[in-house]
Amino acid sequence: MKPLKAFQKQLGHRFRKSALLEAALTHPSHRYEGKEQNEQDNQRLEFLGDAVLGLLAAEALYDVTPILQEGDMTQFRSRITNKTHLAEVGRRWEIGNHLQLGKGEMNSGGSDRDSNLADAVEAVIGAVFLDGGIKASRKLFARHLAPDLDVLQDTAEKGDPIGNPKGQLQEWAQKQNGEAPRYSIVEERGPQHDREYEALVEWNGEELARGAAPSKRAAEAAAAENAMERVVRRSPS
Repeated sequence: MKPLKAFQKQLGHRFRKSALLEAALTHPSHRYEGKEQNEQDNQRLEFLGDAVLGLLAAEALYDVTPILQEGDMTQFRSRITNKTHLAEVGRRWEIGNHLQLGKGEMNSGGSDRDSNLADAVEAVIGAVFLDGGIKASRKLFARHLAPDLDVLQDTAEKGDPIGNPKGQLQEWAQKQNGEAPRYSIVEERGPQHDREYEALVEWNGEELARGAAPSKRAAEAAAAENAMERVVRRSPS
């Protein structure tokens, strides 16, 4: 692993417990191939970081974007917390240069794989939370993710369409071959009072993306938004 002093400076957080950052940057493949039985990988920190990120994004949306309704807030949060955007954040951090990967994962391009980068970003957020608490997490969010929310806020204030990803995906699909995207709910999790639904969107016989939200409609919208980010907005013009 490369020295992490410069990386911590870039993050804006100096770890008191360096083992947390090391774990956040350790892919499961490295632990599986390693000889140290007690080595920690980033899966548990990723789980925690996902929850912390969702809270911080919701808090920021509630505080700084009073013009937004619940549906728009859900879409904004999805844009900030989805794997595609988090992978972009990881590339800004050059986090792939610091990931500890197994040989197979490294040789197959794992240091620049979206899923690995996004998972590592979430794990780092979780590590910052454990090391410095919610105050340090808010500082990290304000420095590295809030600017992206500002861009979305400007979009909303200008009246640009931001709340209908299903319609946008439908329009794109029709321009391709006329086949409409198909949505399905593939999983329901959590207790009845705190239900989460995962939706899948398919087009032309292939899975485009998935999305999760507290309602089926919002989950479908989140899936459409992720599909737009993954295969539409990134496609060559």
